[in-house]
Amino acid sequence: MSMSMSMSMSMSMSMSMSMSMSMALSMSTPLNVSKNMSKNLSTKLRLGALPAFDAAARHLNFRRAAQELSLTQSAVAQRVRELETQLGIKLFHRLPRGLALTHAGQRFHEQIALALGNIDKAVRDASHDPADTTLSLSVPPSFAAKWLMPRLASFRHAHPEWQLRVHASEGLSNLHQDGIDLAIRQGYGQHDAGLKAIWLTGLERIAVCSPGYREQLGERLDRLDMRGCVLIEDSHQGWHTFAAHFSGLEKADRLWVNHTSLAIDAALADQGIALTPRLMAAEGIAKGQLVTLCGLPDQGQGFYLVYPGARAHQAEQIMLPWLRQQLGLSHET
Repeated sequence: MSMSMSMSMSMSMSMSMSMSMSMALSMSTPLNVSKNMSKNLSTKLRLGALPAFDAAARHLNFRRAAQELSLTQSAVAQRVRELETQLGIKLFHRLPRGLALTHAGQRFHEQIALALGNIDKAVRDASHDPADTTLSLSVPPSFAAKWLMPRLASFRHAHPEWQLRVHASEGLSNLHQDGIDLAIRQGYGQHDAGLKAIWLTGLERIAVCSPGYREQLGERLDRLDMRGCVLIEDSHQGWHTFAAHFSGLEKADRLWVNHTSLAIDAALADQGIALTPRLMAAEGIAKGQLVTLCGLPDQGQGFYLVYPGARAHQAEQIMLPWLRQQLGLSHET
């Protein structure tokens, strides 16, 4: 369900919203909102400013928040300023590159995220069709292309009663308002209030190339000497992150792509060396199409299954057991 649909239906639930807002605004000490002001604030507050604040707080960027809400950047910034004026507090520190929540802003967002989530849950529950067995799953594009899609037949066989809809996106979907049931995300497992994140597997990054490319470069690659090599860079900029692990990077060429799946495809085509999570390259390695040059230090990141409490059954009883079973098979290859 889109943000606009959630908010339009939420207007019919003003009592629920008012109660949630009263809870959010009753914290007079951390938010410095006066008692007299808080009595009438929830009735005067412009509700349209709350989704703008919520999106900006999640992305810490007005531009990305505007893209999510299909608004202009200036409109989002204006709504946040109006909200700050009405509350009488500063919600964000404006930085040269992005935003940072103030302490009061962090506390306020925790309550607003829960309030918006409660509204969305009420709308979903009111409109839920018990016969609806559609399950929407948001995943990063490279994870979808290199790991998930080849295994979807297994999911359909295991759960023929469920219709899975895969939404591939690098963006952080708002599971409370975007109509997404579950998501697989890469990172440290830190997500919005009201969402649960379950660890699936570590990233276990590796450097890979084709057998032909390794033969072409010879013993140099055994020493992890990258001079004269082509380093395939994706949006994660792994070569910069792990620069200390290699030598000669300053004398290497670069091939730039925007997805890890494209980096793997380029490596398969003898175009250079890619850095990738092992599970995304597992099929190519198993078939002898890719060779591993080295493993890279663990940074504590992993893949997580993320979901709201309202989707606990689908996540924990349907998707999670299947994912763990498939990931176990991946690690055996």
